Amino acid sequence: MMAQMKTLLGSLLMVAAALAVGCSKGEAVKPVERNPKEILTQRLQDVASGKMQQLGSAFGEIMNLIEEIKKTDAALGASLEEDGKALMSGTNPAGAKEIAQRMLQKLEAAPAPAAGS
Repeated sequence: MMAQMKTLLGSLLMVAAALAVGCSKGEAVKPVERNPKEILTQRLQDVASGKMQQLGSAFGEIMNLIEEIKKTDAALGASLEEDGKALMSGTNPAGAKEIAQRMLQKLEAAPAPAAGS
């Protein structure tokens, strides 16, 4: 009985030590910064090239990226939003490619964000 108690106590101490070590506060991890213009450009290139025939959940991501762009460039974001809605409403893959190309041209023409933005 005493041997079982020692084994149980030893096991509990090992678990507590493992938790204490595993839960220690290490260096803070800085999240990777997303560049919404770059990501949107990649998604639209997939649509324009025909790699992405069905938008599905990618459409939600595209619209979220446009919302992020609107925070720093309202005019570009509003223009892209109009095209994004047209992209969503279309059922023709050729039309989607054309809209994606138009959106890519707008992104390429947009000025680069200022340093520190």
